[in-house]
Amino acid sequence: MPTAKQRPSPYDRRRLARERLEVYLVNLLLRNRFYLLFPGFLLLLVSIAVMINDPPTGLVVFLPGALLCLVSSSYNGVLYTARAVAWLATLGRRDM
Repeated sequence: MPTAKQRPSPYDRRRLARERLEVYLVNLLLRNRFYLLFPGFLLLLVSIAVMINDPPTGLVVFLPGALLCLVSSSYNGVLYTARAVAWLATLGRRDM
């Protein structure tokens, strides 16, 4: 007889640690959004200059610049970045 799919426990320590880290990262990124805008635009300008001579290197420089500009201008960008970083940070943890 098939068993019903179990719901995740609200007291799951791994999920709570990930959510706690996510909330902390969202607050940190929202507090420092203005300070991420200038380096993002600077990296975008550098990537345009580098793309003229070496397109792959320019693309490598463009991606962090675009991420910084996205995080500094969009709440959804902040939220999804924080979720991704929290997921990556707790991916291999066994101590919880």
